[in-house]
Amino acid sequence: MKIVFTCVNENDIKFFKENLSDYELVFYKTYIDKINLEEIIDADILSVFVFDKLDKEKLSKFKNLKLIVTRSAGFDHIDIDYCKENNIKVAHMPAYSPKSIAEHSLALLLNLTRKIKNSYQKTEKVDFSQTEDLMGIDLDEMSIGVIGTGRIGSWTAKLCKSLGMEVYAFDIVENRELKELGIKYMNLDELVENSDVISLHVPYTPKTHHLINKERIEKMKDGAILINTSRGAVVDTDALYDALKKGKLSAAGLDVFEDEDILILNKYEEGISSDKNLKILKLNTLPNVIITPHIAYYTKKAVNNIRNCTVECISMFIKERNLGRFEVS
Repeated sequence: MKIVFTCVNENDIKFFKENLSDYELVFYKTYIDKINLEEIIDADILSVFVFDKLDKEKLSKFKNLKLIVTRSAGFDHIDIDYCKENNIKVAHMPAYSPKSIAEHSLALLLNLTRKIKNSYQKTEKVDFSQTEDLMGIDLDEMSIGVIGTGRIGSWTAKLCKSLGMEVYAFDIVENRELKELGIKYMNLDELVENSDVISLHVPYTPKTHHLINKERIEKMKDGAILINTSRGAVVDTDALYDALKKGKLSAAGLDVFEDEDILILNKYEEGISSDKNLKILKLNTLPNVIITPHIAYYTKKAVNNIRNCTVECISMFIKERNLGRFEVS
């Protein structure tokens, strides 16, 4: 049984070697586009990450592939239809640490409402004056609309409710526990129109592509704040850029953004570029925009959970041909 891991570090390698010692393990610290596929086309199992784009062209080269395990909750980087047609099972990590991402969403919001970036930039220049541009906003005077109330969105809603915020929610399936806490479900346009803050927690699918676009932003309150820790393409970068430059949105906190792999993986060094990235770089210079490099999930607890779940998933598949909670339906 040959298992190939991509996008791993030394600690990952040590862990997987200790816990999957009965199998042939091959490790790559880089993402799959940087790997010579001829070296791994005989793999039985692939364990990948969100930056490994597995399209039909790549997948068709594998001769023995039975299972793909992505060490992420999202799986939009994998051609699921091709896998189904060719009897390749796909597994993901559905709940390695929803709290981590919810806390990061709140951290972005607090940094924006308390003007932390502004303050830091001023004190870096030895300017310690208490000027009006540093005046914060109390969370208990704000409403937040949580779009997507799965595990992550639900935790975000609970955290915000505990801090005294008025919390609205939108999802196809309503969460009874949230409703019992006094969180009000609305249709999407109603939520957008009534929220001071919009926080995104939906998977990326064709239906959620550019869910936040020019038309939807125009329906938002003037001065609304946008938080995105879901997937970059849920937000139309061009529309976001215009809204921030014109002041329609007062602030934005982004852990994900369109074409993020170009910046995160330094693909620009290979001459790969994106107009959307140029706008992201410009927005990152603004005091009312905070951008982090897709690290909302990245805590010690979450990383340990991902490693343990990856081993559990692979072991279940090999021994029982069963994926349980890890299987992508």
